[in-house]
Amino acid sequence: MKCIISKKKIMTKAPNVYDEMARLMAAGMKTEELIAYEIPASFSERYEVLVAKEKEGHIHEEEKHELDALLMVNHIISMAKLMAMKNLEAA
Repeated sequence: MKCIISKKKIMTKAPNVYDEMARLMAAGMKTEELIAYEIPASFSERYEVLVAKEKEGHIHEEEKHELDALLMVNHIISMAKLMAMKNLEAA
């Protein structure tokens, strides 16, 4: 669980996909590490749950935003991996 410190109060929250992206950036991954990186299973499992809810028409607005965020982050990571692969080939 992460701790967010604001000027007025301290809040705790579960890690989210944006936290994961920030962690990756801060880690300064090597090209090979980025290519080998896999999204945590908890995010993949949550994605599956949200997609099923959406297909059934039972997804809440907050869950839809969460699904959109998961898709966006997955796309960004996929693009970063593709660029890393191209950089390796060019080297």
